[in-house]
Parts: sequence; structure tokens; C-alpha cells
Amino acid sequence: MPYLYALITIVCTFLVGQLILWFVPDNTNIWASVLFIFMNLLPMLVAFGFVQMSGEMSGIGQILKAAFSPHERRYAYVTALAVPLIYYGISVLLGNVTFTGSPFSAMIAYFPWTLLQGGLEEVGWRWYLQTHISIKKSFVLKMLVISVIWFIWHFPIYRLPWITAGSSNYLIFFLMILGNTFTLGAVKELSRGSIPCILAHMLIDTAAVTMLVGSNLTKVALLVGVEIILSVILVGILGRRQKQQSQV
Repeated sequence: MPYLYALITIVCTFLVGQLILWFVPDNTNIWASVLFIFMNLLPMLVAFGFVQMSGEMSGIGQILKAAFSPHERRYAYVTALAVPLIYYGISVLLGNVTFTGSPFSAMIAYFPWTLLQGGLEEVGWRWYLQTHISIKKSFVLKMLVISVIWFIWHFPIYRLPWITAGSSNYLIFFLMILGNTFTLGAVKELSRGSIPCILAHMLIDTAAVTMLVGSNLTKVALLVGVEIILSVILVGILGRRQKQQSQV
């Protein structure tokens, strides 16, 4: 089911992206924005459909309560706030950030839009896909699989003429996806629902208004290495704590 979910989500995203390229490729029509937002909502919408069809949950109320659980652990939010700090902080230390000169007010204005243009996709990738893929109980292998799926899903989005990819180099772009998959995946391991993951994703996208991570392969690889190591350590600590609690 999780792989069928991934396939349907990717195919639907390609189809919507193709509609945009056919009818509103220059982004001068409001329908271009509507369809673009719809593309970003597809991971969440398809996930809701799969949960409903499988009988795992019944009724939109139950699904929404599970996906957007209001009873999150405090340290899940702390970890979510740490994700953009690590992503941009390490990049700054490596000298791999370009500051755009945009004022802080631009970030504030852009923040709400990131919910529709990226944040809510976390419901699909983290809340549904991550919790339904079972790969020998290995966090690392699971994140590698999800990173490939997430990477492929971005293709139709970055075919749009007005969208700027994290990098025109696909290897570098995949590495960025890989690092974020691990950090967001670690946040999900601490979360009941998807809100902390959504927050982390929104903050990463919002900060891009004022600073852009560069495409230096070596520096990006170092960043991703740090992200993976920190994520694995965090998940390992959580796993040991849960095992100790179950033995009490």
C-alpha cells in the first residue's frame, strides 16, 4: 500500500504539472497558482484517501484529528525548530549561503504561503508514508527509500518555468532532499501527528527568502552528513528510551 500510494501521488502530480505546462505555463493566470497549490496538496489528499479506503480510519474528523494531533510532545517542537537552524547554520559555517538582502518582514509575509506550498505535503510523506513503510525496522533504509520517492515527486514541480530548484545539478538536489528526509523523519519519530514536521518544513522554506544554500557539492555533502548523523543519533536515543520504558 505505501508504494502504491507513492506511485499514485507521483503520477497525479505529473498529470497536474502537465496541465499547467499546457494551459498556463507563464503563471499569468490565477489557475496556475491554484493548480500549483493543488500539486503540493496531493501527497496529503492521496494519503487521506488511502487511510479512508483501507478502513484504517473512518470519517474525515478522525483522520484530521490523527494527522493534525493537538497533543504533541514538547520536544517534538524543539526538534522541529532545530531542523532549519541546523540546515542553515551548518551552511553558514561552511560558507555555502548567499544572503538575498530581503528584509525580515518579507519572511513574515511569506510564511503563511509555505503552508500551502510545501508544509502540508508533510502529512503525506511523514504522517502516512513514513509510518506505513516497514523496512526491517531500519530508520536509515526507510529514509533512503523515502528520499528517492520524494526526489522523484519533485520532478513535475521543477519542470514549471517559474520554479527555481534548490540546484540545477540533480545530484546536489538529491543530497538536499536526502538530508531533509532524515531530519524531518527524525522529527516525525518524536511526533504523534504531522504538525511539527509541517512547522519545520515551513521554516526551511520561509528562511529561503533571506538566504539561499549554495550548490557546492563538497559543502552540501558535509551538511547532509551532519544532518544524517544527528538524525540517527536522535532516533537511536529515542529507541533506547522506548525500549527501557517497555521493560519497566
